Amino acid sequence: MRRRAMRSFSVAVGLSFSWALPALAENPSVNTGSLECEAIHELKTMVEKQQSILARNNAYAVNLTDLLAAGYMPAECPDGTRVRVAGSDLVGGCHFTYGLVSVVNSPRTGDFSFEVVALGVKGTPSEGLELYIDRIVNRHYEFIEAYMLNKGVYSDVDLNGCSQAE
Repeated sequence: MRRRAMRSFSVAVGLSFSWALPALAENPSVNTGSLECEAIHELKTMVEKQQSILARNNAYAVNLTDLLAAGYMPAECPDGTRVRVAGSDLVGGCHFTYGLVSVVNSPRTGDFSFEVVALGVKGTPSEGLELYIDRIVNRHYEFIEAYMLNKGVYSDVDLNGCSQAE
């Protein structure tokens, strides 16, 4: 009985997700070339760098210093400037600061995960925007979730919605 209930739940979730994807792609709040797309592109680059580090080292980079040493650096503004940051837990891009929120490496059990963030900067057009990507890899599944807070309002993010700008 429990197995049947879980199967029905899985089908319902899968169908809900397949119906939600077109709606996410048509979300007018994330336009190609927008500030949101800048953050999405840089976070996707950070995720790709973490994936390559996992493939090489059987562990994700546990801090931003390790990611920077592996070659991750968000793009600067066209005029060569970057957002200023204090400390070593964030790095400045053009309109956002970027960082690692959390990292879990457990090679013994095969569980790996991390969360990255792009934070809008006070006094700039990106103020109030926060974008997050969570990545989970284990022996049974891989999962990625992206979401945005715009002045505290939650919305899911389609990571492929900005691909034309890349």
